[in-house]
Amino acid sequence: MFLSGMLAWGRTRVKTNTPAPLLRGARWLPALLWMGGIFYLSHQSAPLGQTASTVESIAVHLGLYAGLALLICWALAGSTQSRAATPNWVLAAVTFALTVLYGVGDELHQTFVPGRTASEVDIAFDAVGAALGVALALFIERFLSPRFV
Repeated sequence: MFLSGMLAWGRTRVKTNTPAPLLRGARWLPALLWMGGIFYLSHQSAPLGQTASTVESIAVHLGLYAGLALLICWALAGSTQSRAATPNWVLAAVTFALTVLYGVGDELHQTFVPGRTASEVDIAFDAVGAALGVALALFIERFLSPRFV
């Protein structure tokens, strides 16, 4: 009787592997800080200096938005209740869309900064960076760490 009661109590106390809501929300903190850094750079009149080349500008866009896509993908993967129910292609599509949407907002923000303009070419490089970040996240999930995504 006592043993069956202990076993029943143990079954009711078994927790799933889903983290607490506060921990799930905390996974968004790095992405939000990264977005804040991008916003700060966008608010500068000449963030790369006056002598920045086109190649440097492209590299910065690709790197910043690939990093943002990685962080958003990580945050989204940890914020779902049932990760097994969310296919990777859905996670990748949502990550890509959110990253590009932030890039569009960033370009609109630059129209209000003296000495800066919005550019469709920059949005395209942001999208390529987002695609690279999503591809890297899927690669990490597939080959390196099944718990990343």
